[in-house]
Amino acid sequence: MRKPFLFDYISCQKEEEGRKITGYEEYTITVASEKVPGLLFSSGDNHLSEVYAVMREHSAVWEQLGSIKGFEYEPGYEYTLRISETNYLDHSMGDPAWTEYELLKLISKEEKTSDNVPNNFIPEWFYTEYCTGIDSEFRYYIDAENKSVIEEDLNSNPMITFGGLDCYMNNNWTRWLLVNEKKEIGMLGFIKKESKESADFPESYKNLKPEGTVTGAMEWTFIIGNDPENEENAIKYDVFICTPSKSKSADPTPVPYFYKDFTQYYQEKYPEYEIKNVVVCYNEK
Repeated sequence: MRKPFLFDYISCQKEEEGRKITGYEEYTITVASEKVPGLLFSSGDNHLSEVYAVMREHSAVWEQLGSIKGFEYEPGYEYTLRISETNYLDHSMGDPAWTEYELLKLISKEEKTSDNVPNNFIPEWFYTEYCTGIDSEFRYYIDAENKSVIEEDLNSNPMITFGGLDCYMNNNWTRWLLVNEKKEIGMLGFIKKESKESADFPESYKNLKPEGTVTGAMEWTFIIGNDPENEENAIKYDVFICTPSKSKSADPTPVPYFYKDFTQYYQEKYPEYEIKNVVVCYNEK
């Protein structure tokens, strides 16, 4: 009696192994003329990415879609596609359940700007659970004639105030975003980090000391756009990595402090004044 039972058990176990299709359907979608920022889940983490804005047939709501196999996308065109959606399950994979989309038929391609496409598909919980905000209430140090003129300029310069937008970084410090109160994205990009000797930082930084113990010094480059290698118009900051002195944790999370020397910028902007130092410092919210 034992042998058939054992054989049945092994056969059942083999059937459960490997890739399984758990669902399949075909339908028609509209693909918007521009991609927008979205959030994709992969390998146990959330990733910022440019995604398709798509609308299913008989729907009036735009949704995000990460990829469509076999689809060659060209910005500026709105597409109507027939696609398949296949759901898979494989317990031997790191992500055991996933969905793949594939182009079945290109129905139409029209050069136009799609209507009412959302600014992004990033949910609000991403900012509260997976991001750190940079405080726009920056500190500054000015050593100059007519200090009030420089001070007024600092507090109205969108390059320094973020233009009234909120600045966020994801928790592993690789991406950044500027968003308004409605969480509409004004700008986003990548963060490139390089080690640096603190001895190479301007002496004026000592007038705006960070809180806690300095454990490292770096240069962070905030790259604008979707190409992590394109540093055109990028903004560089000197960064002190610090261990918070007031933390009660046995292993406190390091905190970055961002410094920018605007001395040369203001010397060129106001050559009629004697300007020795203008430094700005940002810290996390």
